[in-house]
Amino acid sequence: MSERVAPRYGAEHAVPWATPPIPGTVLVTFRGTGDGTSEPFAIPAAASVRVSAVGALVLRVVRADGAVGATINAPAGGQALAELPHAGTYALDVRASGEWGVTVVYFDAK
Repeated sequence: MSERVAPRYGAEHAVPWATPPIPGTVLVTFRGTGDGTSEPFAIPAAASVRVSAVGALVLRVVRADGAVGATINAPAGGQALAELPHAGTYALDVRASGEWGVTVVYFDAK
C-alpha cells in the first residue's frame, strides 16, 4: 500500500464491535490490506482505538511530534483495543499480513 489511507466517518464504516456506538461519539475508520500509513487525524480528547485484523498486525498510533500514543501487537489477528489518553494529531502506522480495520472513537466536543 503506497498511498496514505483516508479516514471514513460514521458508524457504517466502523470495524465490527460487540457494543453499538454510544450516542455523541465520533467514529473515524481506516481500512487497508498489508502495510500502510493513514492520513493524519485530530482528536479533541481521549479516544479508544478498535482494531480488527485478518492475520498478524502491529499498529503504532503516532503523534505529530513523533511520540507513540498507542501500540497494538496482534500476532494472530482478531480484535484488539487500545487507548489514546490525550488530544492531538495522530497517524496510524500499520504492519500487517492481511486485511485490517482501525476505528478511533471519541466524544464530540461540541
